[in-house]
Amino acid sequence: MNKISRNDIVPMADYERIREEFRARAMRVKDSRRIAVGPYLTFLFENRDTMIYQVQEMIRAEGIRGDAAVQHEIDTYNELVPGEFELRATLLIEFDNPVVRAVKLQELVGLEKHVSLVIDRDFVVSAVFDEKQMDPNKLSSVQYIYFPLGQKATEAFLSTSHVEIVTSHPACSYRQSLGPEQLAALKEDLRA
Repeated sequence: MNKISRNDIVPMADYERIREEFRARAMRVKDSRRIAVGPYLTFLFENRDTMIYQVQEMIRAEGIRGDAAVQHEIDTYNELVPGEFELRATLLIEFDNPVVRAVKLQELVGLEKHVSLVIDRDFVVSAVFDEKQMDPNKLSSVQYIYFPLGQKATEAFLSTSHVEIVTSHPACSYRQSLGPEQLAALKEDLRA
């Protein structure tokens, strides 16, 4: 999948004119890549389109101007654009109650060792979490992860109808199969 370049970013005045249509398209792309696992984990698999939308929205929200500042946003979000033979996701750990959230994020320390994709019941690919977000005392409620599939697991993913996300942490043990639309979207990303 190609990374984002400066030419992919629409100037702010033009973006304001197309924002509603651009946003609606981005939400459709995200919806097919959003997978709930258990009651409070949401995996949002990212691709080039979702990250272009994030860059545009950050530039808009933060009032970012100037080529160097825009390039910094592009470089930052390009880290979440998947490379060859991999999938990347934002993992959201969502609790409405702040007290419950604080307790659960402490209980979930070590989750980074307990998240995987199971492809066609044969390939188990462990998630790799962003080390910059790790804290020995509590988990951040937003995690950036990737699944390094490699060529063989990618080929298996592209030819199967059965992929699961599995969490095996003692405080968080769930399995969720990808639906047909989710599977098709991620296959599209792997082919890009």
